[in-house]
Amino acid sequence: MKSFFLPYQMRWLNDRSRIKIFEKSRRIGGTFAQAYEDVFDCIANKNLKVYFSSTDMTAASEYIDYCSDWAIKLNAIAKVIEQTQGDEPSIEFLDESKGIKSLAIEFGNGSKITTLSSNPKAFRSKGGKIVWDEAAWHDNAEKMWAAAKPAVMWGHAMRILSTHNGKNSVFNKLIEKSDETGYSVHRVPITLAVEEGLADRILGRQLTKAEREEWLATEHQGCLTESAWRQEYLCEPQDESCVMLPYTLIQACERENLLASPKDLKGELYLGQDVARRNHCSTIYVLEKTGSIYTTRYLRVMKNVPWSKQEEFLYELLANPNLRRACLDKTGLGDQYCERAQERFGRTRVEGVTFTGAAKEDLAISLEKAFQDISILIPKDDEQRESLHSVRKIVTTAGNTRYDAAETKAGHGDHFWALALALHAGGKQKGMPWAASSNPWNEGESMERILRGF
Repeated sequence: MKSFFLPYQMRWLNDRSRIKIFEKSRRIGGTFAQAYEDVFDCIANKNLKVYFSSTDMTAASEYIDYCSDWAIKLNAIAKVIEQTQGDEPSIEFLDESKGIKSLAIEFGNGSKITTLSSNPKAFRSKGGKIVWDEAAWHDNAEKMWAAAKPAVMWGHAMRILSTHNGKNSVFNKLIEKSDETGYSVHRVPITLAVEEGLADRILGRQLTKAEREEWLATEHQGCLTESAWRQEYLCEPQDESCVMLPYTLIQACERENLLASPKDLKGELYLGQDVARRNHCSTIYVLEKTGSIYTTRYLRVMKNVPWSKQEEFLYELLANPNLRRACLDKTGLGDQYCERAQERFGRTRVEGVTFTGAAKEDLAISLEKAFQDISILIPKDDEQRESLHSVRKIVTTAGNTRYDAAETKAGHGDHFWALALALHAGGKQKGMPWAASSNPWNEGESMERILRGF
């Protein structure tokens, strides 16, 4: 057994709970192990009926292939049947309206494994062991659960396997209620699978810890989005319903060849900076306003960069005579940073914004509307895309609303807030009581005086 299965697969097979849930990463051999269990059960129990349903017939065919291989390895007398329209009338066609095929394996002792279509009606009038594969990805998951659960009422087992598909999926709800229901849950993210030998099995040799980490990093890099990596590989369901900027909105505003060097920035310019020194990224955007469109012309992301160096980059931009206004995050450590910029360039030119709840709400909603209207254009950049996507609208148990992002190695929604501040710098400030007041320059103060000493 150990030569065929990795430790997490063995734990799944050794768990004989009547109802168990496999919360898993993609492609770690969950269905492969489940096929073994089903063939073993069919051999050990006369006249057992096993019903398997996945999202499409490709998955069903792969499962039947696994079952066939296990039947041969276990020396079972079995026959694989492909049920199609046009066979003998005694063959049941499960979803004729869609032309979906059904595959089955019959064993010599009367047991049978049958793949069902993804139509919930396929479970009606069935009784036996139920295997519901990729449960989170079925179009009619609630109806599938309503139809499948009674099929095991007489003591049969049920197996539910899937990667995640959002926090509101039936699959995730079953996991959340497992303490109440007593269902057994096996959680296997890709990190655990690799730790227990998955990458070694794939590459066909014993790997060092460093090689496993490198393998994981390569797989991570191959994911198009961070949320896809977290959901489909780390078993962390993502809640898109509260995301301020879904990927579709972000990508609709992405363009090529937008950025310029500081010395080449022209037009009507506005700057925003989310200030940070360590851990988070200190991020600067400069937008050029043309009519009602804000185009990103400059983007700088700094991590663990000394204040003096950050000021050097900022002051070069503030010295540009085309820059109309800058909004800097003055929360916490940003207070002194902002104050020094105001002393040099004036409070009309540089506004400090404290991230109160009201301020973040106005900034977030304004940025969301700009993306919805496609009135803001940004460069194509994977890091930026993930940062913009990370900010969520969260309603607390007390009924309060806050806008925040999960803290990761990539940052804390830093691009989102820097871009929102740049947009705020170029917009109208009326009706925003949280906005810092901007005192006029002292009478007689000139641009030459502001730039003196730069």
